[in-house]
Formats: sequence, structure tokens, C-alpha cells
Amino acid sequence: SDFAHQIKGQGSSSIQGFKPQESIPGYNANPDETKYYGGVTAGGDGGLKNDGTTEWATGETGKTITESFMNKPKDILSPDAPFIQTGRDVVNRADSIVGNTGQQCSAQEISRSEYTNYTCERDLQVEQYCTRTARMELQGSTTWETRTLEYEMSQLPAREVNGQYVVSITSPVTGEIVDAHYSWSRTYLQKSVPMTITVLGTPLSWNAKYSADASFTPVQKTLTAGVAFTSSHPVRVGNTKFKRHTAMKLRLVVRVKKASYTPYVVWSESCPFSKELGKLTKTECTEAGGNRTLVKDGQSYSMYQSCWAYRDTYVTQSADKGTCQTYTDNPACTLVSHQCAFYSEEGACLHEYATYSCESKTSGKVMVCGGDVFCLDGECDKAQSGQSNDFAEAVSQLAALAAAGKDVAALNGVDVRAFTGQAKFCKKAAAGYSNCCKDSGWGQDIGLAKCSSDEKALAKAKSNKLTVSVGEFCSKKVLGVCLEKKRSYCQFDSKLAQIVQQQGRNGQLRISFGSAKHPDCRGITVDELQKIQFNRLDFTNFYEDLMNNQKIPDSGVLTQKVKEQIADQLKQAGQ
Repeated sequence: SDFAHQIKGQGSSSIQGFKPQESIPGYNANPDETKYYGGVTAGGDGGLKNDGTTEWATGETGKTITESFMNKPKDILSPDAPFIQTGRDVVNRADSIVGNTGQQCSAQEISRSEYTNYTCERDLQVEQYCTRTARMELQGSTTWETRTLEYEMSQLPAREVNGQYVVSITSPVTGEIVDAHYSWSRTYLQKSVPMTITVLGTPLSWNAKYSADASFTPVQKTLTAGVAFTSSHPVRVGNTKFKRHTAMKLRLVVRVKKASYTPYVVWSESCPFSKELGKLTKTECTEAGGNRTLVKDGQSYSMYQSCWAYRDTYVTQSADKGTCQTYTDNPACTLVSHQCAFYSEEGACLHEYATYSCESKTSGKVMVCGGDVFCLDGECDKAQSGQSNDFAEAVSQLAALAAAGKDVAALNGVDVRAFTGQAKFCKKAAAGYSNCCKDSGWGQDIGLAKCSSDEKALAKAKSNKLTVSVGEFCSKKVLGVCLEKKRSYCQFDSKLAQIVQQQGRNGQLRISFGSAKHPDCRGITVDELQKIQFNRLDFTNFYEDLMNNQKIPDSGVLTQKVKEQIADQLKQAGQ
């Protein structure tokens, strides 16, 4: 109990004496965020919302997201899409569909829509900006000249300050006093009235009985335009009282700088990329025009500009439909999703994967008699039940496994990998010229004559859906400005390999294809193959090849074979 009594209150006292700024690194008692907290009884977060809205509108991050959204190519639904046409047809035939209640028969056409998803790649439009800022400067030369200033003190207004008459003289020039001279005539012939006159900080002996005409060295050796200097003397000397500053002439010779300047404009430009890599599309003024003034040696110089700063917008990458052209041109296809494939060094999306859903319509003729429906041709069964891709999907999965097995067998158990690809590169020089990474339009672009045979072969492989885009990097830079870019790909030998690599290795297993400069196009290991769920792979791009390569016997050959078999059977029966 004694110990408890001894330590009583030590906990609270230690807290009261605690100085967080001495114990916590970087402690700040009033951080900026305190302005958002109004206490436990405060309601709402209006300040935080307002600042967030302002930052979105003015901050670089918000601007980048907004510009990326605005520059994204529009995907417009076509009024010619089959599902829209079918809907309109149903509206037009509404009476004939639901209006008949009797047993009369009528021939009608029924249809069924099927939707297939296709994945493709395309380039997005990329905009970058340069700024031009004007500043005003002066050009000219400086010379020197002398100016003579003369004053008669008795004719200047004086004020009485502490028993002194003080005359203040404002200098019209700035410069160095190279000569100072004073003079006065005697005032009295017999009476001697001596006193001291202080001019420019220098005491001068004055006497009414004598005249004077002499030079002096002033304590204050320079004059400044607009700044006053003084001359003063006593109001009363003995029995003599002055009514004003006594008569005295002051002459000053001043060495003055004479400047001859002319204002002119100097433009400075900031551009984080080579303008040769882009096309100028827009110029906007960011600092309004007007007059600006510079002051030098006490003199003002003005100049007018219609605009003092500009922002120039360049398209450094044009939108390219790439392998999506077939689907964008097909009114039956609709964009359902898209995902950025890779970004530029500045954070803009350069290339994206897009998924389109394409509608195919199957129709057939039926005879409707009351509540019964009779099929008039084989097509109506397809329209009612639909065509299934189950067979194509199963064959595709088997083909993928067979191809993997073939690759594995060829390696004889040494570093076993399947679907190995090769790293390929193409260059992008000035926009619109020699862009050897174009996904489409190779037949029309004269600049592509500078592309190598390997780059042309890569373009063919991309059109055949044999590649996976990896990234883009600057391959030639001078003084911090990129002059040439390259794009990298992994190229595979078949569509099956591309599908398993992109959707299985990268999509399911999340194994990267490396960096833009160093693509990793390695094959898939046996362990990785076992982890891939082939039933989740989309083999749609392979179906076309599968259907084109299937071998269906000629009907004429089949008929002839049947005839021969029947003839053989009849001959055997006759024996």
C-alpha cells in the first residue's frame, strides 16, 4: 500500500508533461488535414468534398484521367445491328404474331440470335503537350552625360524646423555630383552677421558683410531622382531674424547615366518529347495578352503581346483499329469491355485489349396452324434450338493439349516447356512516317517502305493473331528528348499457342511477359500447364481455322461409293 501511495498520480503527471514534438519524429501539432475536422458534433464533409472537386478539376491527375476519357474512341451502336432489326421487325409484325386465334394456317419466318465474344487489340490516340512562354527583356546601351542644376535658395519655399529655416529640393536626376558651387552677395556693409549654412550635409560659413563664390565638396555625393536634399540655417542670429532662407545660389554638376533601351520578347519552350514524333492539332492561349512593364535605372518600358503563353497539343499516337477493324466495321458487333495492355512512360494508355460481342442470326420458315408449328425446312430447327460451339470448343482444347504434348516430346525431357515464343520489335519514328508498328493500313502508307522485312513479317503475324503486345520504350534519346520509340511483342507459331500463353499463362497464372525492353516469351512449364484451366480459355479466334481445315467428303464421291456398295450387295445376293 505504501508503494501504491508513492506512485499515485505519476501516470497522469507523466502524460501531462509529455512533449510529443520531442519524442515523435516529424510531429506536427497543426497538420493541414485539421481543417477538415470540425469536432465530434460537426456534420458533413463539405470542405473535403470541395477540395477534392477542385483538385480533380485543376490537378494533373484529374486532368490526365479526363483527357484519357475524352480521347478514347467512341464505340457507337449501329442501327443496322441484327438485334435492333429483329426488334423492329417484331414491332412491325405484332398484329400477325398475337392477332390470329383461329385454326387458319400461315407461313412465317422465325429467327434466333447467337452471340460470340471476340478479343482484339488496338492503339489509342495519345495527346501530349508543349508550352511556350514569353518574357520581356531590354536591349540597348548605356552612356554618361553631365547635367547642371542651379537653385536660388531665397526663392524656394522654406519651413521652420527647430529654429532652422529648411529648404527641401527634389532632385530631377540620379547621378554622382562631380562639382558643387555656391555664391552670395554681401547683405550689410558695416554689420557682421556670421552663421553656418548646411547644404548636402556640408557646413558653409556665411557672413552678411562679405560676398562669396567658391566650390565645395559635399558630404552627400550622389543624388537620386525623386529624393529631396536640404539646405538650412538658423532663423535668428543675435538680433538679426531672417524672414526666409538667405540669398544663396547653388550650382551642381551631376554625372548622369543615359540609357537607350528597347524592349523585346524572348520565347522559352518546354516540350517533354520530340515534336517530330507528333502532329500539332491545337494551340490555346494560357496567359492572356496585354501590356507588361520593366523598370531599369528608374525608367519604365512597356510592351504589348496578344498572348504571353501558349499550350500546344500534339497527337503523338493516332488511334488505330488494329485487329479490331473487323468488329468495328460490323454493325452486328458491340464493344462489351476493354483493358489497357500497356502504358507510356508518362502514364497514358497506348494499347488496349477490346472484347466485342458479335450477333449472328439464324432464321427458318414454319407453318403456324392455330397453336401448332410445323417446320418447313431444316433451318427452323437450328433457329429454335440454336447451334452449339461445344464441339469446336472440345476440339480446340484437345488440339491445344496435343500441341503442348508435341512441344514437350520434342524437348526430350530437357527444360521441358510448351508454346515457346520469340521476342519481336518494331520502330516508331516521326508520327505518320515510318511507323512500322501499325496494326492496319499497310497497303496505303508510303512511309512503310522504310520498314524492315522482319517488321513487315511481324505485322502479318499480328493480323493473324499470333502475337501478344508487351510494351513500348524509347530507343533513341538526345538531350532528354525521345527521337525514336520501339514496341515489343511475343510472337508464337500458332493461334493455339497465343491463346494459351495470353489467357492461360498471363490471364490465369498472372505470369508477366517481361518488360518492354526485355520481353519474356518463354514457354510454359509442365507444372504451369497443369494449373491452367483449359475449359476457361476462349478459343473463338481458333474456331475459324478449325472450320476452314475440317475435311468434309464430297457429296458426289459419297453417292458413287453408296452406288458401288449397293451393286456389290445385289451381285452377292444373285449368287
